[in-house]
Amino acid sequence: MDQASKLRSAILKKNKYNYLAENNKDSNKNPRVICIASGKGGVGKTNFTLNLALALKKKGNRVLVIDADLGLANIEILLGIDIRYGFIDLIEDDIKIEDIMVDGPLGIKIISGGAGISEVADLPIYKINKILNNMIYLKEYVDFILIDTGAGISKSVMSFVLAAQEVIVVTTPEPTSIADAYALIKVITRKTNEKIINMVINRADNKKEAEMTFKKMEMVAKRFLNNDINYLGYISDDKSVRSSVKKQVPFMLDSPNCLASKNVENICDSLLGNTENTNKFNNFINRLSNLFLGG
Repeated sequence: MDQASKLRSAILKKNKYNYLAENNKDSNKNPRVICIASGKGGVGKTNFTLNLALALKKKGNRVLVIDADLGLANIEILLGIDIRYGFIDLIEDDIKIEDIMVDGPLGIKIISGGAGISEVADLPIYKINKILNNMIYLKEYVDFILIDTGAGISKSVMSFVLAAQEVIVVTTPEPTSIADAYALIKVITRKTNEKIINMVINRADNKKEAEMTFKKMEMVAKRFLNNDINYLGYISDDKSVRSSVKKQVPFMLDSPNCLASKNVENICDSLLGNTENTNKFNNFINRLSNLFLGG
């Protein structure tokens, strides 16, 4: 075993900041962890993540959005809010997981990762322990964790994709977007064949165009990757979306009856209807330690 492996094996065994020791009666709770990713930028991934969170919340679920884009904190820009603390602040003695969660619309929770995530690997092991043990405590707060990653197939993006239990790949019908989405799915498949991969087609002119786009991707993934992908649905190329972005108000709230809002509600229903995932939340934490420890 290399040094990183030894550290990972000990990561949660003993920790001076173990806030779970006092009350672990709800240890069987398993929030669904879903990573939203895209092969390229500019496909509306972050906006989709935010509005999907609101749709899940409207269905009675407790939802957390983690902005894990290491370059740009787009969630807070879309909402027009300031976020004071991020992941890296969990190393402070007086900061706990609830301190870095910000209230968003309808009561969804938001955590900003930001550049601080990339700094975690350089921290002492006991401080990494504190962060991960706080992450475990999230199961007390939420039913769904949506991780909004950066675009592309960088190491940091793939770390979150592989740590999550499920992945939603967002693409548009444009050929370049489809090609980049396929490249992302290809990398995921090469890393693991156990990942649940879902697809959402954004900015589609109509239902037919979206379904044709997915069928092309489905056929290629099956033929060349021997992998099945799930179709969650599509989002219309709706002017209400652009209007809501300018207002810094999610379109699910600004225009709840627009086509895009109805589309997201349908995607939400599809997601809730898919109960195939049986992964344990602790498995997500263990895989996440690979990101923090550079494994």
